[in-house]
Amino acid sequence: MAEREEEAGREAEHEDVPEAQVREKSRLSAVWLIPLVAAAVGGWLTWKSISGMGPTITIRFDNAEGLEAGKTKIKFREFELGVIEELTLADDLGSVVATAQLKPIAEPYMTDKTRFWVVRARVTASRVTGLDTLISGAYVGVDPVEDGNPTETFEALERAPVVTSREEGRSFVLIAPGRGSINPGAPVYHRQVDVGEVVHAELDPARDLVRFDVFVRAPHDQQVRENTRFWNASGIDASVDETGLRIHTESVVAMLVGGVGFDTPADDVGERAEEGTSFDLFPSKQATEVPVFPLKVRYLTYFEGSVRGLSVGAPVEFRGIRIGQVADVSLQFDGGDFRIPVVLEIEPGRVKTPRDDDAAVVKRLEALVDEGLRAQLRTGNLLTGQLVVTLSMHPDAPPATITRGGEHPVLPSVPSQLEALTDQLQALVDKIDGLPMEGIAKELERSMGALRETLGQTGDLAGSVQSDLVPAMTRTMNEAEKSLASVREVMGGVEALIGPRAPAVVELQRLLDEGTAALRAVRLLADHLERNPEDLIRGRSEP
Repeated sequence: MAEREEEAGREAEHEDVPEAQVREKSRLSAVWLIPLVAAAVGGWLTWKSISGMGPTITIRFDNAEGLEAGKTKIKFREFELGVIEELTLADDLGSVVATAQLKPIAEPYMTDKTRFWVVRARVTASRVTGLDTLISGAYVGVDPVEDGNPTETFEALERAPVVTSREEGRSFVLIAPGRGSINPGAPVYHRQVDVGEVVHAELDPARDLVRFDVFVRAPHDQQVRENTRFWNASGIDASVDETGLRIHTESVVAMLVGGVGFDTPADDVGERAEEGTSFDLFPSKQATEVPVFPLKVRYLTYFEGSVRGLSVGAPVEFRGIRIGQVADVSLQFDGGDFRIPVVLEIEPGRVKTPRDDDAAVVKRLEALVDEGLRAQLRTGNLLTGQLVVTLSMHPDAPPATITRGGEHPVLPSVPSQLEALTDQLQALVDKIDGLPMEGIAKELERSMGALRETLGQTGDLAGSVQSDLVPAMTRTMNEAEKSLASVREVMGGVEALIGPRAPAVVELQRLLDEGTAALRAVRLLADHLERNPEDLIRGRSEP
């Protein structure tokens, strides 16, 4: 019984004890929120950094001068577009490859037309650029172009382009037989104002000519017309021709680094030239002033004497007016003798006619040959000795006509004025050589003997005059003076009788005065003959 009571008491005690409640603990701790938040922030920052980055490009340079990885900036109009992050050598060691990180704003402009170059301090005769890089260091310049094919690889230029893609204007092509001193960057002038630049120069192998690409800035590009003339404005354009010395230059810069000038004839402007129009580049401004005539008629003429001073391009003149030029001068051996054929290029268009009938001009010019028209060399400039060919009339020239049958009609010629003078002098010398000098000498000797005899007789006559005639004249004058004195005494008596104003007294007084004057003249003559007796034979010489 007692055991049952104990068990019952224990059961009653267990009934009074509260029962524990069991709950499952959460597996996710709040501590893990910290790394999750950090990861989210890191991811957001990474996304923002990646989304804020522009394209990564590679630029190939000739060398790494002035470039530093992580420091060298890429700028456009002084605005930073990116930075060079890495520099490596190319596999062939021929260049330096730079990896650059750009900003997103640059991505649309990374095309095959975009250009990069290193901006450094450069000093040339025409301009000074990049002086700020002496302090801040070199940077990479860019000329962004959106119109092109996207790319990530670029070849850097050696120097900044002469013209950027955003500069307004138009480009033209110039063709010349040689480059001269015109280099890329040389100025282009219009009426001595800098309006553009020479962009590029290269040899055209197909035509064996030099091609220049020039850019004319707006609004000056409107001055380039279809008939515009371009010329080489390098240095000083000095020329000496039959008109004298001519000097022309565009500017001091053009004298040092070269340049190109252009202008349009006022009387033949033409339409506006299109982009890329090709023009011939004349060697000088003077060459552009020479009118261009499409019709050229060539004649051949021969000169026997020296043609020193005659060159290709020398004027051919008719009555002082230029009607053409010399096209060729050569030396020809024909039939055992040397001749100098000269090709004359006549431009009938230079002769104004009512109907611009060039054929009539040629016909009339050839008809003048029958009337004495001849080709002749003349000195165009005494200082330089330059010769010109003149077509002038020589009616006394031997008859001649234009000879045909060869490549060019042959125009007759006459010797130059110097040659004609030389021929005349030679003819005079020949005549002198043909004179009978021995007979002339004997005749002169006889004439001199007769002259000496005549002079002796003249001397004797002069002595006789001095010894006989002069004393006789002196005695006569003395006697005449005595007679006049006696007459004066008689006149004194008569004047006392009839008065001083009587007509007879006045007339006698006049006669006495004339007699006195005559005696004075005779005395003067006698004195002169005494000093110069030879005047009696030769006559009195002028004082």
